[in-house]
Amino acid sequence: MRMLVIDGNSIVNRAYYGIRQLTTKDGQVTNAIYGFLTMLTKIKNEENPDAVAIAFDLKAPTFRHKAYAGYKATRKGMPEDLASQMKPLKELLQLLGYTLVTCEGYEADDILGTFAKACEKNGNECVIATGDRDSLQLVSDTTTVHLCTNKQDISYTPAKILEDYGVTPKQLIEIKAIQGDSSDNIPGVAGIGPKGAGDLISRFGSVDYIYSHIDEIDVKDGIRNKLKNSEENAKLSRMLGEIFCEVPINTNVEDYKVELKDPEECARFMAQLELFSLC
Repeated sequence: MRMLVIDGNSIVNRAYYGIRQLTTKDGQVTNAIYGFLTMLTKIKNEENPDAVAIAFDLKAPTFRHKAYAGYKATRKGMPEDLASQMKPLKELLQLLGYTLVTCEGYEADDILGTFAKACEKNGNECVIATGDRDSLQLVSDTTTVHLCTNKQDISYTPAKILEDYGVTPKQLIEIKAIQGDSSDNIPGVAGIGPKGAGDLISRFGSVDYIYSHIDEIDVKDGIRNKLKNSEENAKLSRMLGEIFCEVPINTNVEDYKVELKDPEECARFMAQLELFSLC
């Protein structure tokens, strides 16, 4: 079977910032809802899945926040007019027959990874739809990432990862451990950016290898000193950047088939949100 897993928070943010503000006559903002449903329909038509799961983050701290207090500490909160759309969006998705998946202590990314691993184990295909390149580490022979971008969507396979980044999907974790990630406030190695991190990993393979051979690897003394001075941060960053693939959720693909159970209630709710073009 072919399973589509949607990164709910990533797609709703892309919808919100990509579509002009829309409001109902009662003042309910709906641009993110409209955009999400439009993108979801487009992705489904392109990927033709047998089942769909939509993963969302929770407000509760995750294991990463507990390990590193600074994790995502620099992020701004969700805009109020986007936050006001989350409840009706989720209610509508459920009315449309989609199953929403959350798990306290974990991020949506971890849910995506758990589905990907389960599909691989059970002989199923997995397509992850997201606007976040962090999920590219999950790409495998059975998992494709449908990356939504401002220009055009890109389908990432292991070959496409190698073509674009010169490494394997798993080695993207190693690159992030060295370059860091300002959006998530992951420190990385001070003074080494994406180009330098990519060169180090393409040559030496992993953070563990680099540090276990730190005095032997063929690098300039300046790079070696930067690596030595940030060893703790590099190893912490690697842990923070790796997607966890053992979240305790239901991964039975059969349970995620989309079934519209109450068409009249669904139509009523969409009309209330004035989404007439989508009815």
